[in-house]
Amino acid sequence: MAIVLNRQKAVEYAQKYWDEESGNYNKLFPHFDGNDCTNFVSQCWHEGGGIDMSPLVWTGGSTTIVTTDAWVNVDAFAKYMTELSAGYDNLPIAVMKWDSNEVSVGDIVQFYNEERGGWHHSAIITYIDPVYGLCYTAHSDSVHNKPLSDVYPHQETEVRFICPRYAE
Repeated sequence: MAIVLNRQKAVEYAQKYWDEESGNYNKLFPHFDGNDCTNFVSQCWHEGGGIDMSPLVWTGGSTTIVTTDAWVNVDAFAKYMTELSAGYDNLPIAVMKWDSNEVSVGDIVQFYNEERGGWHHSAIITYIDPVYGLCYTAHSDSVHNKPLSDVYPHQETEVRFICPRYAE
């Protein structure tokens, strides 16, 4: 059976819980102050299609433990979604794309900057503006519908996109 991401539900989740700085994040999931970006996009995809990265374990409060690196780590998320996950016909759940013209709302964008240690940030595409193009929403810098063109292309920043293989 194919894992199908409901793009609209993923985006609605992002729009509801984007403002972590004001404390508006989903309290049912762990939260990592200052380093919550991949955790946030994992929640968006989970809520948009039941995408599961088991085993996830957390006990809440100060003893929160996440046992799946792919849920919270930029590189591990990309590798899991595009190589290790098993969706329909044992194909990975998602594909990596490098061309912004092939991206839709609900896709994940990840940012690369050598000075920041490589691939360092994940966000979700939540809007396509007729003037500014792709816009993203993220935690760790609490942005909502920020134009990707504000940060890319710049010489020090590269991006890649993680796009669900099956989406509605």
